[in-house]
Amino acid sequence: MPRTRRSPSAKKSNFAALSVTAASLAVTFCCFDPVPAGEDIVTAQSALIAPSDVPLPPDAIQTLSTPSEQTKSIPQENVPLNGILLDNNEAITFSLLLLEDGARFLKNIDNYTVVFNKQERIGGDLSKNQIIELKVRHEPSFSVYMKWKNGDTGRQVLYNEDYEDKKMVVKLGGLKGRLLPAIKLDPMGAEAMAEARYPVTQAGLLGMAEQIIAYRRDDLKAGEGVTCVRLPNQVVDERNCYCFQYDYASPEFNKLYRKSLVMIDMRYHVPMQVVNYTWTNDVQGMSAQQIDEATLIENYSFSRMDFGKNLVAEEFSRDNPSYRM
Repeated sequence: MPRTRRSPSAKKSNFAALSVTAASLAVTFCCFDPVPAGEDIVTAQSALIAPSDVPLPPDAIQTLSTPSEQTKSIPQENVPLNGILLDNNEAITFSLLLLEDGARFLKNIDNYTVVFNKQERIGGDLSKNQIIELKVRHEPSFSVYMKWKNGDTGRQVLYNEDYEDKKMVVKLGGLKGRLLPAIKLDPMGAEAMAEARYPVTQAGLLGMAEQIIAYRRDDLKAGEGVTCVRLPNQVVDERNCYCFQYDYASPEFNKLYRKSLVMIDMRYHVPMQVVNYTWTNDVQGMSAQQIDEATLIENYSFSRMDFGKNLVAEEFSRDNPSYRM
């Protein structure tokens, strides 16, 4: 159905309504005490960061067996917040506030390590799950080091904004890595993007959070075409997470995603898992589960977050002898 154009007064009314929603949610959340989830990470860096801006309500937690089973095991029911069901704008606003708070937290973290699991559909083919160890630095400049633990085991990628050429360095794994030299690639070039949906410049927790934040802001701005529900809380990598599902009415409202499932850590408000499904016209005779399996386009998750690592400059250097780059 074509989207109707709004008059300036209607837009002002919509903005005012969203402002009231955000304010009412903020008041509601302030009635709760923060509830840490999973193991607490005590570091010198995090000790300098102010407490979370979004206090958390206590809720029952349901556990996911493995990341690959998330859509099968999550009950598709809208969970109330302190006995009150959130409507679309309230649920979207709640998730946006959480992620914005998490992004602020991450921007105050100089560096960290994390394990990144990714499965992507590129050129119509769904890849196998890749397990990648990440070292990420935000200050004094964005840098990331990646090492594959499966697939092309031992593959390495290094990107450091300090280098004037702004290139990423790739070292293949296995025998090829021992025989062939490392190569430099444009992070946005065709070769670098042949096996990834996003450039290395967006790698890590903050890059993921900022991408989701942009979508949630677009959802609120549109004011229609998306159904957002807060599902039962889940556990990802032994960390308690809020769970939200976003369903789009048509590609008019989101050209890429038909449905998104987002799990947000209840302690640090960072995205722990994101599962996205794209559009298809071939759904004749298919069940909802079969459609999801056929349209899965992105499945990302993080584990073993460690914000207490003291990563030195050499770990993001092309001259690091252990990298052999």
